[in-house]
Amino acid sequence: MNQQQEFGECPACGNANVHRLDENAWFCLECDWDNLIAISAGNDELLASLRYGDLHSRRIAAQALINIGDAARHLATVSDTATLLEALDDEDEDVRYFVAVALGKLEASPGLQKLKQLARNDASALVREGAQTAIEQIESCHLSTD
Repeated sequence: MNQQQEFGECPACGNANVHRLDENAWFCLECDWDNLIAISAGNDELLASLRYGDLHSRRIAAQALINIGDAARHLATVSDTATLLEALDDEDEDVRYFVAVALGKLEASPGLQKLKQLARNDASALVREGAQTAIEQIESCHLSTD
């Protein structure tokens, strides 16, 4: 029984930068809070949804990937990079944004060129911002290990 809920501000941080994914799915662009249920299956189903799902499924799968690093919801690994790179070409800006952020959290250097292209040229300011953040995470990681 899903009830539609409106969020004027994030319940976690109080910021008004809450982004609506669909009628029942919300995400805070400031603190990564979301109201989605944790995906309990392995990431094979998650990656299949990202590749082949309808718009809603792709958005939810991509958004789930942003939780990389959260021990309770660790959903993708560097071995999933190829699928994530494909998703950077998704027609939906939410999917592209979440995947870009996930690649940054994974510190996936194979995605650096594509992320730089998105940061310069994507039609969505949100995607450009997410790609730039990911680039900074990847480059700072590689600078600290050199």
